[in-house]
Amino acid sequence: MNSKQLIGFLQSNKFKKIGFFLGILFLILTAIISYNPEPFLKFGYVGVFIFNLFGPGTLLVPTLAQYMSVFWLALASSIGMSFNDSISWLIGNYGITIIPRSKRVVQIEKSLEKYGFLFLFFWSAMPIPYDLIGLITGYLGYPYKKFIVPSVLGKFTRFILLGYGISKIFKLN
Repeated sequence: MNSKQLIGFLQSNKFKKIGFFLGILFLILTAIISYNPEPFLKFGYVGVFIFNLFGPGTLLVPTLAQYMSVFWLALASSIGMSFNDSISWLIGNYGITIIPRSKRVVQIEKSLEKYGFLFLFFWSAMPIPYDLIGLITGYLGYPYKKFIVPSVLGKFTRFILLGYGISKIFKLN
């Protein structure tokens, strides 16, 4: 598949439908796992990592913090989710733009140039879709190492705070 075909696919209704279906599927799986985590626990931290490669792992942390080490749960979640975000970086890095160049995109570019690591760390720590940031950093040719490190650390910080916060609030561990 060449870049024109890939761009066409990424902009197609088929891709949007697949993304929507997978998003709904992973939200349903998250609800099932949150309701009854015991079957999922046999997959351990590797299962958490793999789930975060594809799904909304932030929603699992409060439930799994009751059964797993918060540190390792946060680490597996942050690395998995950061690799997921790397797909956006790769798409942007190969010059595949699927988003219009709006005022918001220009604002993100300026903030990235000015604040770099801190900008990426801050937005990675927020429980929001990070894909737009990944696309723009890749498109700007921002080095992958400078993208992935603050991405992992920001998510790790979020998951540690969430996991330990839930544990303390509900006195789980």
